[in-house]
Amino acid sequence: MSTAEERIREQAIVFLLFLTSKESLKACHKFITPEKLALKLARMWFDEIYVPGVRYLDGGLRGEYFEEEVERFQHSFTGDELEALGRFHRFFELRLAMIPASSRESEEWPQNDSWSNVVKDARNLLNLFSLDGDSLRSEVFQIFMQTLRTSLDRPDLREVFARKNLTASVYPSS
Repeated sequence: MSTAEERIREQAIVFLLFLTSKESLKACHKFITPEKLALKLARMWFDEIYVPGVRYLDGGLRGEYFEEEVERFQHSFTGDELEALGRFHRFFELRLAMIPASSRESEEWPQNDSWSNVVKDARNLLNLFSLDGDSLRSEVFQIFMQTLRTSLDRPDLREVFARKNLTASVYPSS
């Protein structure tokens, strides 16, 4: 796996860890409403994390120039992982479609069963990666708390993840 592919994998895993970390989300809620944070996280997934998606969060189509990135994304995961990521993405899309237009216009995702089911599904997806999710979530939370004062708009967890060098946890020796 190339360095670019490792970064793609790390980015997806760290996103899922953050999304499923009650502590990290709660810390953010001191500065941004849960509804606005939820939509920001959805935007990250649709616009940055899940490269094979054909649409951006706002509904715009992605261009053909993503073919190379999609191929790199696909090489970053096993077949089973790709299938599970695709299922999660489709589930996320269905839940997103349930958000009232007024909420989307105000950039909010209501904190209801729709959102909690996305988080629950993300937690299930993480189980496929055979990681110690609870331990890694705790580490991500600690890293997040250290960097919270720097960027409240959207923490660059990829950089933080690399700094902490959790790669060994994401790529266990076989």
